[in-house]
Amino acid sequence: MEHSWIGLAIFAAFMQAVRTAAQKQLNRRLSTLATTYVRSLYGLPIMGLYLGVVLATLGGGMPRLSTIYLAFTFLGALAQVIATMLLISMFRLRNFAVGSVMTKCDVVMTALIGWLFFSEVHSAGGVLALTVVMAGVLLMSIGRIGADRLPIKDALLSEPTLIALACAFAFSLSYLFLREATLAMGEDRHFLWRGAWTVVLATAMQTVFVGWWLWRTEPDAFKALWPDRNMSFFIGATSALGSIAWFTAFALQNASYVRAVGQVEVVFTLLISVLYFRERITGIELVGIGTTVAGVVLFRLVS
Repeated sequence: MEHSWIGLAIFAAFMQAVRTAAQKQLNRRLSTLATTYVRSLYGLPIMGLYLGVVLATLGGGMPRLSTIYLAFTFLGALAQVIATMLLISMFRLRNFAVGSVMTKCDVVMTALIGWLFFSEVHSAGGVLALTVVMAGVLLMSIGRIGADRLPIKDALLSEPTLIALACAFAFSLSYLFLREATLAMGEDRHFLWRGAWTVVLATAMQTVFVGWWLWRTEPDAFKALWPDRNMSFFIGATSALGSIAWFTAFALQNASYVRAVGQVEVVFTLLISVLYFRERITGIELVGIGTTVAGVVLFRLVS
């Protein structure tokens, strides 16, 4: 079980890539907030079923809902919602593969923020690997905007790049807060129990909070969800499976290591982009993807 978090992170990355591709399709018909909401609304029942299976198998009952645990869970859930909304809105400005890869500096942010303010620890080799990953992300951004014939200065300060960085920052905070939430439950408790409870509580918070906000700002959106119920269920199912894998991995290993392995999502995203969306990728973007993957491999070798 020592290295099971690696397989969980790879599976979660695949589910996230598939789910995000489906959300891009749904966002053509629904608002960004409504598209964000379906992942929790349709995913929560599946997560609840998973929690029931874990409790029936392992026992453990209800966790102690301490203030620190609830605070970390809520902050992680809120950051995840904000990050998802930013990711979806960014796809209106950039193609699918590039938009996703531009957010991959979240692994760098997770490592740095985790090292400065949380319990993450990294070696000099790890810092080097993270630098390579960041270089790949910048190449992706510059390559995309270079194709649009914009100067590099404008590229780095462009709206898509700023949204991507904000998205990566929000995702980083969500990973770190949710990792801390699983630790606050007690590391002596089974990792499946900790992961299952946290994923259900975080998603329940998102369902209630985002649902309330959607009702206040877009009351007609709930009716609009019904015609796309099949796509919404698919998004909810893939989101649930991915979230269960992410949360379980976070219960086993620190957030930056999990996210480093999760960078294989770049490969899945590229395949979806080329094979399904029929999008074109430029040469420098391919170099950027290759550099990002190389950085991830290096990160795993030196950590």
